Amino acid sequence: MPTVEFDLREINHLLGNKYKIDDIEEKISMLGVDLEDIDNERLVMEIFPNRPDLLSVEGFVRALKGFLEIETGFKEYNITDSGIKILIEESVNNVRPYIVGAVIRNLSLNEKRLVSLMNLQEKLHITHGRNRKKVAIGIHDMKKIEGPFTYKAIKPDDIRFVPLDMKEELNLREILERHPKGIQYKWTLSGLKRYPIIVDKYNRVLSFPP
Repeated sequence: MPTVEFDLREINHLLGNKYKIDDIEEKISMLGVDLEDIDNERLVMEIFPNRPDLLSVEGFVRALKGFLEIETGFKEYNITDSGIKILIEESVNNVRPYIVGAVIRNLSLNEKRLVSLMNLQEKLHITHGRNRKKVAIGIHDMKKIEGPFTYKAIKPDDIRFVPLDMKEELNLREILERHPKGIQYKWTLSGLKRYPIIVDKYNRVLSFPP
């Protein structure tokens, strides 16, 4: 089971600063999580596989609010057609054949929220994504890209771009050999002659899954 560590001050802030640590500790055990450690600053828990919604502090507080009857019922989101398409080429059929996307608008993300989002992403990669073999998640700023997007598989030497946290252009083969994430996850593409990528309208590479 994955282990998470949350800042108790952040939990209490999201709860409206209404609760003492002892009150929070008592309620946490009733949520069906395995509480490993708690002190004045942090909370450490093991999360059961059937509760991925508890892997982020925001999701955990959402569940806690329901239990405390601060906010009850399912959270409702207004879902409409974005009008943005992802074109899927047949070349991915024998590589990584599935993709889904969503456009989330009107978000306000500070550094703390962004870090929390990245941590949730990695927890989902490790658990439900089976270390990115089954599922890999990418998050992109819509202000910097433009659809329609294309999901396709190409030969490792067919395209070059500057990977995240690097300064030089690399092709896909070089990324697997030199980039830390490429080295870490190249096993997921073992034996493949083509690798999956996602590009935007101008053929700018958004992602090299996983």
